[in-house]
Amino acid sequence: MHAFRNGFLRLLLVAAFVVAAVSGGARPAAAAEVYLEGYITSKITGVALANVCVTLGPPVTCTTATDADGYYKIDGFVAGPTFWVVYYNKEGYNRFEAHNVQLQANTRLDWQLTPGTATCARPETPNTTVYLPNITKTLGGPSGWYTPFIVQNTNRFTITSLQVDFYSFSSGVLVARRDICALKPGQSFADVPNNDTDLANDAQFAVVVRSYMTDIVAVVNEHQGSGGGTEAGSYVGAASGATKVSLPNIVRKFFGFVTPIIIQNVGSAGTTATASFISFDGTKTASITRQIEPGRSKFIDPNSEVDLSDQTQYAVTVTASQPISVIVNTHKDAPGDPAPVMYSANGIVGGADTLYGPYAVKNVAGVGKGLSTIVVQNTGTASATPSLVFTPLAGSGTTTFTGPALPAGAAWAFDPRYTNGNTTLSLCGAAASTGCLGNGEYSFVASGGSGSSIAAVVNVIGDTTAAGYSARTQPATRLFLPNVTRRLGGTDGWSTPLVLQSITATSLKVSWYRFADGSLAVSQTLPITPKQSIRIDPRDVLGLADETQYAVVVDAVGGTATGIVVELNFQGGDGAMIYEGFAR
Repeated sequence: MHAFRNGFLRLLLVAAFVVAAVSGGARPAAAAEVYLEGYITSKITGVALANVCVTLGPPVTCTTATDADGYYKIDGFVAGPTFWVVYYNKEGYNRFEAHNVQLQANTRLDWQLTPGTATCARPETPNTTVYLPNITKTLGGPSGWYTPFIVQNTNRFTITSLQVDFYSFSSGVLVARRDICALKPGQSFADVPNNDTDLANDAQFAVVVRSYMTDIVAVVNEHQGSGGGTEAGSYVGAASGATKVSLPNIVRKFFGFVTPIIIQNVGSAGTTATASFISFDGTKTASITRQIEPGRSKFIDPNSEVDLSDQTQYAVTVTASQPISVIVNTHKDAPGDPAPVMYSANGIVGGADTLYGPYAVKNVAGVGKGLSTIVVQNTGTASATPSLVFTPLAGSGTTTFTGPALPAGAAWAFDPRYTNGNTTLSLCGAAASTGCLGNGEYSFVASGGSGSSIAAVVNVIGDTTAAGYSARTQPATRLFLPNVTRRLGGTDGWSTPLVLQSITATSLKVSWYRFADGSLAVSQTLPITPKQSIRIDPRDVLGLADETQYAVVVDAVGGTATGIVVELNFQGGDGAMIYEGFAR
């Protein structure tokens, strides 16, 4: 980092000028390379401004951005009489333009920005759009549902600019827009709706995030309540939709659980979304529709639908003429429930003949642990017979289970407490035995057979916590984890272990970038065995700081990997969430 230095020369540009060299001595030769540097601060407060986009020439990209000290530097100029225009852009401040800048030697320009309306440097057309179907602010009252969301730049080299649009659930109207001028490679940006004065209280929004220079990924954390009554869930944003989305596990009044479905239209025209329900035993069916305008969201609450039956599990397929994105919020939080819990999972687009689950658990106590049921849905058009192969976490050896033949659209629920995962058979003991998984933590691989298409969700239910995620269909050589924290909110606050599963990789390089300025805090390389999962707890990583958020990039060495982030706090209530890492 570059320490902020007082007493520097502040230049006022009124007309054309030639900038004097900062360093003394002889003037360099014409072919010599020189640099431009400086510090950017707020004119009102004098504080350093991080993430100021600094642009040369027409303001369509960021050449660089300031660090946490407000410092920027651009190398590689050829010393000479060329005139440059330098633009400085940051959200919440007026654009500043320095005209007719000549670089005859290494040069320093320090500026102060005044509060105002930002005009971010960006192309006219976005590179990537990400959709967040369910964003809320104090929904249900002051301690009601609120949903911080985090957006990460997945490019290795290029700074991007974001536009974030909020659409009202009730009216579909665009109610707020905000711009982020500079998001560095690997860096994340966080928005906390409860802190946004331009959003109404007790309200629900569909959000569209556009990135203009690079690809992005996003994760949403859903929170409600306080103390022992807290609930939390997490889902990831979709960069594209599909006209068919699979939901393996939807319930109505099932042992206290209910699963509202939220559908966002990510297409360019209005559409009718149709949710087709089939009970796990195949005896009950229903069809429910919603009319949805582009960018907007609507929900289906199974407890309010008269065509659905109590105490029933359904596999659901949602179809539409326009691409859609779907999330499922699973609740067990009726009034008076002594341990309310909630978790979220994304609807699954397509499927694969092989799926990967970084984490499953049987009868292990602790926050974010407990018991995992796994629900596998046949998303293809022909019958499929799924299987599950479990490997102990950070261990070796496998245990295999085979499910029933599933017709198209149907689902199989595996419960590890019972022989062969079948709740009609005998309970298993704590130790492994024929047809029984021993108590412990595992990774797994699900298969539907060659040419099949399956999807799966993993439910992780404990005594006071609940979390869930979708099994991964596409491992990759690079994973992005937008929001990783270490003791955020106090000693028992949010810490987020990574559970990383090798498919064929022999080691994993894990890079931790600070939210504040995008700088690399720690890089570590860890050995791993193919098909194995390992847990990395940020509380155990030297060089990371408490009360800090990180964006993490994982490079799989020698093959591919997948992973999840388990978000935990230990302050009571439902302090557990899981979201899936992004494969790129």
